[in-house]
Amino acid sequence: MIDSRAKGAAGERQVRDILRKYTELEWQRVPHSGALSFMKGDLFVPNTHNNYCVEVKFYKHSHFNDKVLTNSTNQFISWWEQTTKQAKLAGAKPLLFFKYNRSKIFVATRDKPETVKNYMYVNHLDCYVMESTGWLQYEEQGFING
Repeated sequence: MIDSRAKGAAGERQVRDILRKYTELEWQRVPHSGALSFMKGDLFVPNTHNNYCVEVKFYKHSHFNDKVLTNSTNQFISWWEQTTKQAKLAGAKPLLFFKYNRSKIFVATRDKPETVKNYMYVNHLDCYVMESTGWLQYEEQGFING
């Protein structure tokens, strides 16, 4: 049986390493998986104002499917709602990295891509979804102030 906490921690480390590679910033995991009341999200850059609240979700099956359009209990919708709630509390923009087994890592953001052409806009959630490395490589994110 797969330990979901271990899978979540491994996913956070994987996204942390990708963010470090593409941004050249010293990303860290939030201690205690975001359980600290003064820190929101899963990843952050220490000692600076983070413009994004970063959540990471890795699951066995894809939850980004037709139920996003028809079912309010879809897992992706819950992830996005959690991300936007945490971001609001943090005074930051929501940013969700997600992946299912044997898939690429995807990102959901409110920022409309300017360069990346392969994306989906989910109108009722007000988010854009695309493959994460293309977004990191070709878009200007402005992750921190300072």
